[in-house]
Amino acid sequence: MERADESLLPGVYKEVGKALHTDPTGLGSLTLFRSIVQCLCYPLAAYLSGRQNRTHVIALGAFLWSAATFLVAISSTFTQVAISRGLNGIGLAIVGPAIQSLVADSTDESNRGIAFGWLQLTGNFGSILGGLISVLLAETSFMGIPGWRISFHLVGFISIVVGILVRLFAKDPRFIDNYGNVKEQPPQKPFREEVRELLKEARAVVKVPSFQILVAQGVSGSFPWSSLSFTPMWLELIGFSHKTTALLLTLFNVALSIGGLFGGKMGDVLAKHLPNSGRIILSQISSGSAIPLAAILLLGLPDDPSTAAIHGLVLFIMGLTISWNGPATNKYVSFEPLYHSSLSGFSCIYPSV
Repeated sequence: MERADESLLPGVYKEVGKALHTDPTGLGSLTLFRSIVQCLCYPLAAYLSGRQNRTHVIALGAFLWSAATFLVAISSTFTQVAISRGLNGIGLAIVGPAIQSLVADSTDESNRGIAFGWLQLTGNFGSILGGLISVLLAETSFMGIPGWRISFHLVGFISIVVGILVRLFAKDPRFIDNYGNVKEQPPQKPFREEVRELLKEARAVVKVPSFQILVAQGVSGSFPWSSLSFTPMWLELIGFSHKTTALLLTLFNVALSIGGLFGGKMGDVLAKHLPNSGRIILSQISSGSAIPLAAILLLGLPDDPSTAAIHGLVLFIMGLTISWNGPATNKYVSFEPLYHSSLSGFSCIYPSV
């Protein structure tokens, strides 16, 4: 649902632009506002995921982003949408590190890559859900309510349901053992002391060379992924219908899901045979393949709505090959468990900017 919520606005950029009388630059600034707030909240996310029950943190984040999604649905001006998207960034920020550190603590070196592959797969299915809902409803209306507003209401409602289910049934291994018994927790420390410990962890994390490289990769690697958020609008401006656009985006996200699962599994396999370089080699292949494939997609194919089949093929191949980095290498598969929560939080700050 996190990814479904993120994919809603890009799927209806064209309709929102008309409703708010703004251009693609203005639409891009909406994502910028959310990213700024999200970036500022990541230290809070690191604190919460490192010291609180992470299932409760995830549920709280779901409630926050669903509330912000409802606000977007009822907003009538650009300023209102911008504020709502900023509030949306708070919920999205505190959820990401909690989920990633929860998965990292629930696995070991032999299966952590495939676990993050499954996490990426479910996230991409969320993108498919959000993209389909937004794009297919964009050109419709119900009782005078534009379809794009209905899609935000629908995803907001489902997010609340998911948040309730997480709060009731999900378990944090840091608080619950394998037999369902509550683990004894150390006494609560004063807030000031916990903040000092968080800053100490931050300094320790920043000094890790691998972390520095991952952050540098994340900063540069986030540019093309941010640009891909305009894919629905780009396809529609070429002349593809809403339904064809939805189909092409679904193909791309299915390929990302399969590729992420494959990348995570291959990362685990190569790490056994090449402990110091296997995951890196896989990521280099993935990153290197993105350049020629993106060139073919953006420069080689004609801007013609009759070429849906070839656009779909290139998007599918591209999705299969560019999605290995996250589950194979970047999801902190090589770090000590002590720093999982801090790494998850602090590593998100710079790429978000």
